[in-house]
Amino acid sequence: MPKVKGVAILGLIKFIKKNMQDVLPKVISSLSPETRKYMDEHIILTEWYPYGLYTGLLHALDKIVGKGDLSYCMEQGRLSAKHDLSTVYKIFISFINIELLIKRVMSIWNSYYDTGTVEAELVSQNEIVIIIKGFPDIDMAHVKNAQGWLEQFLSMCKVKNVQSTIVKCQCHGDPFTELRFTGER
Repeated sequence: MPKVKGVAILGLIKFIKKNMQDVLPKVISSLSPETRKYMDEHIILTEWYPYGLYTGLLHALDKIVGKGDLSYCMEQGRLSAKHDLSTVYKIFISFINIELLIKRVMSIWNSYYDTGTVEAELVSQNEIVIIIKGFPDIDMAHVKNAQGWLEQFLSMCKVKNVQSTIVKCQCHGDPFTELRFTGER
């Protein structure tokens, strides 16, 4: 069973508290009893937790704030990237070489998840492919959230008109998850 670091869970909770404080009790009460038990405990930044806790929060947030179609997961990813890249990871966007920058950002995957690997490939001047392998239990809410985060990341790195698509996903039985990003540099 995949695990996620407490830092990812706490980051999502902090985002909810900061941007929509009144929503957090609704989100927590909508979680399954199995997932909710973790919310009653103190979540530690460096500890590993069931992946379902993180994805359960994403799904609940999407149903309560969004339309329940996972589009809010993308929006939440964008908003998180704005926060992350103007604070914690601000140093990343100062790199000039976008290929090196993307590889650096992808290298943090194992800091958050104990499953899967991520590869980034600059296909052309205006196209980037992200491949997630070895994560058969990946949840579409997580994929959409990562897609939104990466779109915003690229926009903040001065890539204009960023567009993205999910080409393949392990959650649909594909052998890997492929995200494709295009834009103008």
